[in-house]
Amino acid sequence: MDGRGVARKFKAPTQREGAGFVIRRSVGSHHVSTAETDPFLMVDELPLTEYKPGEFPGAPWHPHRGMDTVMYIKQGQGSHEDSMGNKGTLYAGDAQWMTAASGIEHNEGTNHPGGPMHGFQVWVNLPKSRKMDPPSYNDISASAIPKVEFAGGIAAVIAGTVDGVKAPVQPLVDVQYVDFMMTPNSTYAHTVPAGYETCIVHAYAGGGAFGAATVSEGDCVLFERTNAESIVSWQAGAAGLSFLLLAGRPLREPVVWHGPFVMNTKAEIGDCFRDLQAGTFIKHKGAYRRLA
Repeated sequence: MDGRGVARKFKAPTQREGAGFVIRRSVGSHHVSTAETDPFLMVDELPLTEYKPGEFPGAPWHPHRGMDTVMYIKQGQGSHEDSMGNKGTLYAGDAQWMTAASGIEHNEGTNHPGGPMHGFQVWVNLPKSRKMDPPSYNDISASAIPKVEFAGGIAAVIAGTVDGVKAPVQPLVDVQYVDFMMTPNSTYAHTVPAGYETCIVHAYAGGGAFGAATVSEGDCVLFERTNAESIVSWQAGAAGLSFLLLAGRPLREPVVWHGPFVMNTKAEIGDCFRDLQAGTFIKHKGAYRRLA
């Protein structure tokens, strides 16, 4: 089985998002195209920050259509609610996998009580045939996210399968979403399934190396594409290394993206705005499930 080489490495730029909080955006930034990261549209990191009560503004009510949005909390907490009365709170280690599909409106992270906050939001594109499906989402507790332990580290399997361990949520698009947390100077080799041509790493703590490419906090690594089963290997540095690994099967469909909408044509984007203005944006009630 061949090892994957590094195609490119860059530092994720920072910007303001939501009601004004600062994020690092790797996937979805000017450094990469949607064709290079297909089916992943965006990876945002909310870097570890200590907030005073009421200081974190969150992302007040806003719509989505055409993609999955995935929240993952490393430290702190974040509440959410949608326009159909579903609500909950994510704590450290929890995730929420939301399939926006035909449309959902929600409110994220407002009324934050203060304290540390560190988390991620990843967007995964949906195929044209599923973009107008009924929306749904799963709140996944930290205890429901399986952990794979190995010499030198641990992997939290948020989507896909790692070493035969399967995540509780299997999304519509074939992807792996794994949080690797490595101890100092440890090594590991991870298998990426055949067909998962896209492979990306977003480092969020410590440092290390993927082959000749050294990484530190905030670095993004884009690996060479291959359709064959392959190996991604790395070595953590003296401070350990923690990162998200995202791998997936490309959709190879047109992407037309405007704000919170990701469709296949400009006409479909126009439909999103017309639906909002007409009050017909929500086509189906969202299904909610809590996995404890």
